[in-house]
Amino acid sequence: MNLLEGTTAFAPLPEDILPEISESSVRIFDTKIQIGNDTRIDATESEFLYIDGQDMRVSAIVDSTTPLKRVELRLITMGQADDKFISVLMDVESLYVSNSTSLVSGEIPSFFMAEPGVKYWLHITDENGSISESTHYNIGVKPTRTSDVAIEVDMPTIVPSSSTITPEFYIFNDDSPSYGIVSLVVDGKTVSKKSQLFGTGQTQVIFNWNVPTSDGHITYDFAGKVDLYDATISTESALVSSYPKTVSVAASDMPALQVITNDEQILADPALIYASNSNSELRFKVTDPQGQCIIGSEAECLVKDTTLGKRGGLESVPYGEQILRVKYSGADSALERFSITSVDPIIGQWNVSLESDDELFQEAHASEDPIVKIKYRYHSETVTVKSQ
Repeated sequence: MNLLEGTTAFAPLPEDILPEISESSVRIFDTKIQIGNDTRIDATESEFLYIDGQDMRVSAIVDSTTPLKRVELRLITMGQADDKFISVLMDVESLYVSNSTSLVSGEIPSFFMAEPGVKYWLHITDENGSISESTHYNIGVKPTRTSDVAIEVDMPTIVPSSSTITPEFYIFNDDSPSYGIVSLVVDGKTVSKKSQLFGTGQTQVIFNWNVPTSDGHITYDFAGKVDLYDATISTESALVSSYPKTVSVAASDMPALQVITNDEQILADPALIYASNSNSELRFKVTDPQGQCIIGSEAECLVKDTTLGKRGGLESVPYGEQILRVKYSGADSALERFSITSVDPIIGQWNVSLESDDELFQEAHASEDPIVKIKYRYHSETVTVKSQ
């Protein structure tokens, strides 16, 4: 038995495998294959294997309330229509565990195995004429000459953490059709793989990979790989960064906001600051990095009252060479809220606190620390990595 991947690790199958259900009374369980004299394995694993001049034995447990009339092991060359099948008659052996349960088995000889691979399945007819079929399984067949294929993978430069990244693979094959395994490799480990028939020309394969949750900037090393029988073709690496779309911090621990970069390339920047306060005895005071009060009750604060009556519910506030768009509910609102956004990055050490005109009340509630949320704007580009 040959693996398309020299280091393929198969995920453990659940202990309670559901049977293959058909519309008839026939149920098919535990389909296994044996290549040559190797160990029997689950047929679902065969899509990641290939045959190299060997016979393959297939067996399964069949439960039927109606006696079986004929059990066939059918196969076609990949790419052919199902009605072009070749069939092998399977042996049927009754099992003592139940009057309705049988072990069926049959062997596909090596000379039936046609490159680039075959599809095989069980076809069962009972004495009432009802027909049932198993899942259709694939297995590769090593050709006399391996095709030369090239790979290109398109992926973004940055994605939010806890999101899904969808790298797009393009496999180019100018030779005869081939069968192989396409793998997504992250930090040197295969995280997802798919079996694939490569026709002549271009084949597209798309993966979905869940980006882990993180509190900060993380860079992942992505690559694409194709295992074509016993040959491996890999792309060069691409660095993909992740960062939380929204960061929540206590106002007292609010860090200096900064643009996220990698090798002088801007990946993300702070675009929105917002918070809410349900204590009617306290109100927000928001101060910019230059010490100017943007929101607050004091005379020097630029926004003291609600902006809901303004155009768009916003007030434009000059801030250096940029304009801030401030949205504020006002201190009299049942839930006091504010947001500050800009088309330019909002950077520097901002300060957000709760204050009161009553100093005694202020001291009694000095421990109240609002949560401030910072939303980031992403500057992702699509990069393409290629095989050598």
